[in-house]
Amino acid sequence: MEENKSILRQWILSAIANRSGKELKEIFETIPNIDIAEAISDVEDPKTLLYIFRVVGSEYSADFFAELTPEQQEVVIGAFSDKELMELISDSYADDIVDAIEEMPANIVSRVLKACPKDLRGDVNRLLNYKENTAGSIMTTEYIEMKDSVTVKDAINEIRTKGKDAETVYTIFVRDSRRTLVGTVELSDLIFSKEDEVLSDIMDKDFVCCNVNDDQEDVAKMFKRYDLTAMAVVNSEKKIVGIITIDDVVDIMEQEVSEDIAHMAAITDMEDPYLKTPVLKLVLKCVPWIIALMVLQVFSTLILSSFEAAISRFAILAVFTPLIMDAGGNSGGQTTTMIVRSLSLDEFSNKDYGKVMLKELRVASIIGAIVSIFAFGWLMFEMSVGIVNTDSFDISVTATWGNKTAYECLIAALVGGTLFITMIVSRLVGCSLPFLAKLVKLDPAVMCGPITTTMVDIASLITYFLLWTQVIGPLLIPH
Repeated sequence: MEENKSILRQWILSAIANRSGKELKEIFETIPNIDIAEAISDVEDPKTLLYIFRVVGSEYSADFFAELTPEQQEVVIGAFSDKELMELISDSYADDIVDAIEEMPANIVSRVLKACPKDLRGDVNRLLNYKENTAGSIMTTEYIEMKDSVTVKDAINEIRTKGKDAETVYTIFVRDSRRTLVGTVELSDLIFSKEDEVLSDIMDKDFVCCNVNDDQEDVAKMFKRYDLTAMAVVNSEKKIVGIITIDDVVDIMEQEVSEDIAHMAAITDMEDPYLKTPVLKLVLKCVPWIIALMVLQVFSTLILSSFEAAISRFAILAVFTPLIMDAGGNSGGQTTTMIVRSLSLDEFSNKDYGKVMLKELRVASIIGAIVSIFAFGWLMFEMSVGIVNTDSFDISVTATWGNKTAYECLIAALVGGTLFITMIVSRLVGCSLPFLAKLVKLDPAVMCGPITTTMVDIASLITYFLLWTQVIGPLLIPH
């Protein structure tokens, strides 16, 4: 893939260097815009970019512009004359213009808006004013809308007239005389209907739409649930104000997955590609979470400090502390991942918390029993072959028990018992945290990874040392 991209890059730059407009047009006629844009994503020379736009013509320029990096788009806008900018914008969709300019300096945004035709400028301004990550902010206003009284014949003629400027022609949105959305008609239904039939007779009245303020992730779920390729966006009065198409949903899914991965790794969201993100910006995305989790670990430090006397007398306690903390963190992380996935797919809601917890308790008990039994046998093996050295155990224990094997059995039982309780606690904690996040309107993915691990570590340490001081210790050294 990278080799093909490099070859394409050389071909494009060679055509530009030789001022071969014919060759450059051939590239645009045979290769998708996205591949061309990715091949020259590091090119920010204004003369090079201007030459491309002036040669390939309006047939490709608008779509190609939408695929460029934000830095390239800003360079192009800055280098264009007012006439060229107006021509580019007139061939672009409102949502593509918004995507390009929403992070640009105010002077660039002002120049773009000035170049927009009146109707398009109104659409762009409206999209810019919608709350980020809502249906209104990602919708397009280029769609085909018709009255319910229009005949099939007139509808097909209108599609022929306006279809090239629309985001999609496969779904036609039908409104009544008050501009209220009343149905949708698929292109296939138009083709196979009689010419004198009206849209109200053939339209789908059981259509799906979303509100301008709906979260974009909920919109993506609706597309999946109802197998849609396009969906109307309506305001509070049920009047259509735009549409969202399947290509918008693909972008949403990519963005949401990136956010979830960032949350699971305890870093803030990445707006730009890694190689284009400044070092300092990467540092600032990671450091706050690292420091916050370090502060949260003060509870682990407090626990270890509280049991300092027991640890100093029985140093072997420290040997198995990482094992217990890792096992608990891994178990809690598994549960959190499964619950976050199920919540994101709407397999259950917060109302099902009790059912989920009860099921997870059963799962955790079985896993805990298996893990604790295995841990007992494995630790006995480790101590018998010398992987864990118990030769230096406390003299007072020797006097009381006089049997090293019995002492090792107690140690293995302590760790096994701790793991049993840790499995239950960690999975219940890992199950509860995503529900808590959703309850307070946070992304449940925030609770994955380091946060779950930190919380489970605290619970595991408390269990481990309480079992030792309250159960195993008194058995070793009776008073």
